[in-house]
Amino acid sequence: MLKFRSIQFKLFVTYSILITAIVAIAAISFYYYVSDILSKRDSESIFQSTTYISTQLDSLIQNIDNAAVKVIFSDDIKQLFFEEDNPVDPTISSYNVRKMNDYIFSIMGPIQLDWQINLFDMNGRFFGTGNNSVSKLYPGGKMNNITWVKDTLAADGAKVISPPHSDDWDSSGKTVISLARVFSWALGGKQQGILEIQQSYSVMANLIGKLMAEPNGGASVNKSIYIYNQAGNLIYPYSNQPNAYPEFYWKQLQRENLATGTSTINNPLNKQREIMAYTHSNYTDWIVVAVESENVLLQPVETFRNSMFIAVFGLLLVTLIVSFFVARGLTLPIKEMHKSIRALRVDTLLPSSQIESNTSLNELDILNTSFKRMCIRLQDSIEEVIQSRSQEMQARMVALQSQMNPHFLYNTITLISIMAEEKEDHDIVKVCKHLSKMLRYILSNHARNVTMSDEVAYAASYLTLMQIRYGDKLKFQIDVDPAMMEVAVPILIIQPIVENCMKYGIHVAPPWKIELTGRTDGEKWTIHIRDYGGGFTPEALQALSQPKLNLYAQESQGKGLGLKNIAERLQLLYGDEAIFEATNHPEGGAWIMIGGLIQQSDQGSKPSEEELAG
Repeated sequence: MLKFRSIQFKLFVTYSILITAIVAIAAISFYYYVSDILSKRDSESIFQSTTYISTQLDSLIQNIDNAAVKVIFSDDIKQLFFEEDNPVDPTISSYNVRKMNDYIFSIMGPIQLDWQINLFDMNGRFFGTGNNSVSKLYPGGKMNNITWVKDTLAADGAKVISPPHSDDWDSSGKTVISLARVFSWALGGKQQGILEIQQSYSVMANLIGKLMAEPNGGASVNKSIYIYNQAGNLIYPYSNQPNAYPEFYWKQLQRENLATGTSTINNPLNKQREIMAYTHSNYTDWIVVAVESENVLLQPVETFRNSMFIAVFGLLLVTLIVSFFVARGLTLPIKEMHKSIRALRVDTLLPSSQIESNTSLNELDILNTSFKRMCIRLQDSIEEVIQSRSQEMQARMVALQSQMNPHFLYNTITLISIMAEEKEDHDIVKVCKHLSKMLRYILSNHARNVTMSDEVAYAASYLTLMQIRYGDKLKFQIDVDPAMMEVAVPILIIQPIVENCMKYGIHVAPPWKIELTGRTDGEKWTIHIRDYGGGFTPEALQALSQPKLNLYAQESQGKGLGLKNIAERLQLLYGDEAIFEATNHPEGGAWIMIGGLIQQSDQGSKPSEEELAG
């Protein structure tokens, strides 16, 4: 079982998310990129199809119209049709009928078998030739009741193309498309008749079917073709039954102002997104519309996308299996290290003899070995710290033992001060006062750390006593930032340095100067102490300028609270953040800087003067 917080689970989740994200981004990007290209190319292809169909239909209608114009402008046909002896009179012989056929054949050549040419006037005279040769009289009212006849008369000589309709002169109900023009006996004269040339609708339907055929010869099932005239009548596909699709596309065309172009629409009838291309013919005033579903167009791309997602799930399964075995191999050193950590005690730290050396270790084995070495170093550090604390306690005991009963000494100095006040010897009073402060500071601080203000006051008392001793020969200056007065510092880190300045800085001509300056910088504090004496010797500077002091070197034992002892205690408290620098000032004299991190004082309460007095 995979645990949610285990490495095995995290590896599986990480690989799964990574692989899923990469494949998903690649698949989605590819899908949208290819679909956009296919949509644009398909829009161009559909538009070219509509343009090609429109051109072919224009050619078809133009051939019919050219034939109509030739017949209308034939004087022989007009003379024969409009002569007093009516050629369609049933009582007249068929001579005039044959003569009309001869004239038409001589003008047009071999007539096309799918054409029907009809000439008639409003009085009912009718002559037809082509598929059917007819000459008869119709009642005059029949002509006036036909819609396309009315439109032809209103066009005043212009061509009129009627939508698909049943042949008005044939009872078989054959569907045809008619092109009609009016003509008269004389050019510009009174309208006397109408010429109609019929084209079988099946011819146009077959032509469109061939134009839309696939390369393999089959009919296109992806594209739908619709042809409208300016009135919105459906030219193709013709059907007597109402259909919602042609009405929907016609409304879309009206929104586009019947212009030529392409658009993408959402079809509410089939709930699909479709590409629609449309071409308007100025010759026939027909609008050819081609529609194709984007879903059908992008079906191969969607199939590829789905295949990619299936591949992702397969990769995830493989990732799960691989990550399981990889994680199981990786967790063995981790479990061993975890076992060592849980059993870790001060008395169970591993000795160096248990460390195994192997140059072919992997990273986790190296980590486990490093952990064992860290345990050894920790054990050594604990021993060194214990030794250091022991040495420090021994030094404190020695210092206390050498104070000759400090309570008695403190009480005696107080008595001397009282006697000096009675005799008005102020210098003695001052000496006793500062000496008492120094004794009280030594005796009252049992904590490891004190405040900076106590350390500075202790150093100031020492310098004051030295100034009373040497008089005007000694001058000192103390300038410490008030913001650092509450900083916690180790006890006795300033006065020993000042004492060192008095020891080595007075071997020059007086006056002797000592400067003590304290500043804060962010999270650190620094104390600068300078004298104007002869400075450090090269050997002393070399000893004090080591990168790191050996805190536990045996040579430091028994040397008191010297400069090296101060550096050791700063390093013990602050670690790598400890600051200790000693050098000679360019203008002469020794210069020492100490510092560390700003910490609050943890010193305990001080005993009162009454307690010290016993």
